[in-house]
Parts: sequence; C-alpha cells; structure tokens
Amino acid sequence: MSDIQVWRESASGEPKFSKDFDVVKKAVLQVTDIKTNRNKYYAVELHASKDKYRVYTHYGRTDDLDSNPEAGIRESRYCSSLEEAEGLYKKIFKEKTSPKKGYKEINLASSKIGSKKTFGQSSGVVDDKTLSKLKDQPAIIVSASTISKPLQDFVEYIYAEATNKLVSTVNVNITVNGIETPLGVLTINQIDKGQEYLDQLSVLLSGKNTKSVQDDIVEITGEFYTVIPHKLGRSKEAAQEAVINSVEKLTSKQDTLQLMRDMLNVNSKGNVLMDSAIEQKYKALDCKVEILNREDSKFKEIESYVIKSKVGYRNVGKVKNIYSLCRDSEQLAFDKNIGNEKLLFHGSRVQNWVGILSRGILLPKTVIKLGVNRTDAGWLGHGIYFGDAIDTSLAYAGSGRRGTSFVAIATVALGKIKNYSKITYGLTEPPTGYNSCHGVRGTQFADDEFVIYNNNQQKLEYLVEI
Repeated sequence: MSDIQVWRESASGEPKFSKDFDVVKKAVLQVTDIKTNRNKYYAVELHASKDKYRVYTHYGRTDDLDSNPEAGIRESRYCSSLEEAEGLYKKIFKEKTSPKKGYKEINLASSKIGSKKTFGQSSGVVDDKTLSKLKDQPAIIVSASTISKPLQDFVEYIYAEATNKLVSTVNVNITVNGIETPLGVLTINQIDKGQEYLDQLSVLLSGKNTKSVQDDIVEITGEFYTVIPHKLGRSKEAAQEAVINSVEKLTSKQDTLQLMRDMLNVNSKGNVLMDSAIEQKYKALDCKVEILNREDSKFKEIESYVIKSKVGYRNVGKVKNIYSLCRDSEQLAFDKNIGNEKLLFHGSRVQNWVGILSRGILLPKTVIKLGVNRTDAGWLGHGIYFGDAIDTSLAYAGSGRRGTSFVAIATVALGKIKNYSKITYGLTEPPTGYNSCHGVRGTQFADDEFVIYNNNQQKLEYLVEI
C-alpha cells in the first residue's frame, strides 16, 4: 500500500478512469488551530468503476475557497482491488483525524469540495431533519402581495438584518439550501457540535484563570472554529483576537449559533431566505403581525404607555411604528391562572427578531425543540427578563441598518412577586410560594427587572420600533 503512486489531477500519464463511477465513501474534514494558524480542509473519497478503484483527495486552506471555489490540490491513488482501496481510505482518514493532525469530520447536508460528482451530496452523519430541507421543497408562487408596503418593509428589514449578521460574522453564505460554508451546507448536527465546545468554554471561563486554563481555551476555541467555520483572517494576530476568552465573546457565539438555528428553521418552510415572495417570508414567521395606523386609538394608547414608562436618564427617540403580534402557540399556552398580569418590555437586537417571532422568547439554560442549551444568565439567574421602562429595554436592543431599534411589549403573568435588593445569581425558579422575581431599582439593580422562569407566563402583544 505504501507503494501506491499519487497522481495530481490531469497529470501526464495518469491511468484512465471512467467518469461514470460510483462514490462508495466520502468524508469532509476540517481543522482550525489557533496556535499554528492552520485553517485547512481535506476531502477523501473512495471511487469504484467496474473492476477499477481509486481513492480521491482534495485539500487546501479553507480561506482560499472563499475567493476561489476551485482552489486546492486534487489527487488520485489507484488500487488493484476494493479491499486495497478501502484499506487506503481508512488509513488516510485515521491519519488525518489523529491527535497529531487534528482534523474533525464535518457533517454537511450538501458538499462543495471533493470530486465534482459529489457536489450537492451529503457527507458525514446528517440528520434527517436537515436532509429533508434539501428535498421536495414546495414551489414558491409569487403573487400580488396581500401584505401592506410598510409591513413588507418590516419583514424584509428583519430578514436582512439576520442574514447580514450571519454573513458578516461567520464564513457562510445564505443560499436556497440554507447556511452554506465554503465546504458545504451546515447541518443541525454540526451546530450541535459547535454548541458542545461552547459549553466546555463556559465551564473554563467560570473557573480560575490559570495558564493551563488559558491553553485549554485556545485549544477548544480552535475545535469550535473547526466545526463552525468563521472568517478569522490569515494573520496570527487575527487568530489570537478570535480566541473565545471572555464571557462577552462566548455570549456572542451563543447568539450566532441560535441565529443559525433560527434561519435553518424558517428556511425549512419554503426556501424563504432566497425567495423574492414576501408572503413566504411572512408565513415562515408563524406569527400574525399587523402594523397599527398612527391615527388609531390603539396606536396612541401604546405610544402613550411607552412615553410614560421612560425613567428619564436615557435618550429615547420617537416611536416610528407599532406592530401588533399574535403567536397562536403562546396564546394557547399562556397560564391565566397565575394572575397579576402586566404589560412589560423586552428588548433584543434587530437580527434576533426573525427568531423570536418564529419560535418565541427562549428561556436560558433550557433545551427546547428549536433552541439550544443556553448558558447565559442575568443578575437573577436563568429566566426571561422584562422591564417596566422603555429606556431600560432599549439598552439591550441596539439599532439596525435603517437606524431603528425594536422593543417588544408582552403580557406577563407575574403572580406573587419576590423582591430582591441584592444580585442573586444561579436562580432557575422563584422561591417556593412565588411566581416571579423582581430586582428593585435603586438597590443593587440600576433598573427594575422582572424575571419569570416559565415560558407560559408571557405572550407577545406588540413590537415597538423606535
């Protein structure tokens, strides 16, 4: 086996091999090593054509694929039998995935590297849910829009902010198939693997900051970027800057993975990320959205509520639009028996609203069908946070490309409230006999913070654009 000759693609004298071959096996491998500034891919395939066999490889630097999809070195090794080819395939795979080389197999719903024949095929262990998104997609019928122009603008705005955030942060493009890296289309399984590394980093960041811990953080950061390719840059300085060595960086990556899941979810409902039909994008939100007329009494009522809620020390701009919201699942799940219902604010960045409208507000540290195992928490633990002042929630909102921010107004069943004057980390539920917690403004809390620990205690009512 050691004597098998390696042939560069199109090399003079290369043995003939039928173009009508079968791909018996394929693996796509990737490695990112922060210390050595490695960011490489390696595809290995076993081909069979009648009684001829070969092992085909394609490898190079992942960064190069971004500008040139044809980049990389392609080689073939011809074998005399299937057994010999299988042995060689296993040998190459084992060598590349050894601790010394450090490559990891990537689960792709649709591959972009390797032989041309495998383009568009899956590689690795791909979950059925992801594969189904590439097959039998419903036809998109573009018709005269039944959605008002202001509402169209809103839908396009939040989708654009979500996709732009992904494209600018991670080495991906949004295609009809979903989230596409230079190697191919990511799967939910792959995102789950990325989350596992973030969970490890969370544990390390919560412990002592020793030299050993710092080394572990660098290593696991590389593992994370191995399974979730990012735009890291080619310099060592850029690689070092990409190390996930703070809670702020970790939270940002958590948000990125959640955004990936959200976009995969909405894209499963008819290729909406690339579709020009606004009706499909709107439908994929699974949330009834209506824009209120500025002259309507309901608009003036909500506007007045927003203005009066201001505590005075933060700048709050003019209310530009108010959208009424109705998520049927929330309406059905809402627990009316808890009582003490209040309209409260919840702010989030513009790029997050496709996700929030389509699946609701997530509880941290809770595994749900469309969510991830989140580890972020506030001053009163792992709950959903609300405020009674618009300027408090605006601090968490940020602004998008059209210079506006979004804050939701939700009906929140607070029930019996436990007041806190001191920050209390680690809460996962209210104390016995209580339904919610309240961080009291003017104590250790700069603003009033209301926290619930069950999704069925809230339902979205309005979205205010400021």
